[in-house]
Amino acid sequence: MTSLQSISGSLLYYLIGIIAILLMIGQTAELFQAIRYRREKKHLTVSAINLLLCFALLIVIMDFAMTRFISPEDEWKFQEFEWAMFALPWILYAGTELLSFAVMILLFRSNIKYRNTHLTPDAIRQTVDLLPAGICISDDEGTVLLSNLKMNAICRGLTGHLLSDANRFTAQIKANGESQNNRTFVKLRSGTVCQFEQSVLTESGRQYSCLTAIDVTERYRVTEELKAKNAHLQEIRRRMQAVSDLSGDMFVAQEEAAARAALHNQLGQVLLMGRHYLEHPDDTDANLVYITTTQMNAFLLGEYKEPKNEQNDLLTEVLWMARSICVTVDINGSLPEQASKRTILAHAIQECAANTVKHAHGDRLNVTLSENEIVITNNGNPPKGEIAESGGLLSLRRSVEEAGGTMTVQSQPEFRLTIQWNIP
Repeated sequence: MTSLQSISGSLLYYLIGIIAILLMIGQTAELFQAIRYRREKKHLTVSAINLLLCFALLIVIMDFAMTRFISPEDEWKFQEFEWAMFALPWILYAGTELLSFAVMILLFRSNIKYRNTHLTPDAIRQTVDLLPAGICISDDEGTVLLSNLKMNAICRGLTGHLLSDANRFTAQIKANGESQNNRTFVKLRSGTVCQFEQSVLTESGRQYSCLTAIDVTERYRVTEELKAKNAHLQEIRRRMQAVSDLSGDMFVAQEEAAARAALHNQLGQVLLMGRHYLEHPDDTDANLVYITTTQMNAFLLGEYKEPKNEQNDLLTEVLWMARSICVTVDINGSLPEQASKRTILAHAIQECAANTVKHAHGDRLNVTLSENEIVITNNGNPPKGEIAESGGLLSLRRSVEEAGGTMTVQSQPEFRLTIQWNIP
């Protein structure tokens, strides 16, 4: 016999039954996929028919299994239709299962092809999971509707838990982050810095919250370095401004000191001229003393006006001042043409002429000039000891050193002032 009854209890019978169960499970899964992918009606109809066929085949086999556990007196409980189904050849059931399996395989392949060529929820989900940025879409109550793997990893890195409540996660971001231009920067436990930005999506009249997260660790590091460098530059700028202000104050102080020294020297010259006139009225030009004293008084009173004599420079005026106090200046050598050299020579003659009258009681200066040297001596009494440089001599030394030269003052056996310069 080849009917289904003939293989009752055999291995073949159990194999047909197991295959029927597997076909039922597989076709059910395929139908769910077709519904999920929103397949066309033709595909859904074939899937439903194949599922009904598998279901009917499984019911027949399960009903037949119950016949083994009843007595012949209870056979009446099965209808004639059922006994007719049991009497069918088992090869028909095996063939039906083979046909159903082939149809199911074709349906599965059709689903795979459709998924590879159409936009499906799984494709969207996989695409979102592969994004390098984190994304989370939720409703007003904070229920997460969509969250990719990146956002879940960020949530674990920040809170230690999976993303389940979008509102609570957003509150933690704001509490632990730094807000800049509607964006929040948060440093995770791993050292990664993420930039969070929240926006609103509208779909079918409903609004949803969209939270995105981007890894900006390198950019944040560069930004922090630029901030530190900018702060350092600001500090340098502040210091340079302070130095500039200090330099300005020092320059003003230096100019004031030079003006005081010049005024001191000029006043000393006038006083020496006046004393010399009082002691030797016959040897001094009274009109010259009067003019010089009048000019100095006008200068001290703020009423002095510079005479318009463009032909006389400082050296000429100093030589004229020396003659006014009866000091003869003998110059051996050619006068320098450079303004810087003539200025230093004028200061040196002015100071030595005044000191010759005040301290050495002489009336003649000997000035020897060469290309890079000035030597000044006088015919007065030699100094009694080392000469303490102060006032005019100290001011002269500063002028010489600022010009790149050197100055030497010798007191024994006679007074000798030597200036060596390297002025171009």
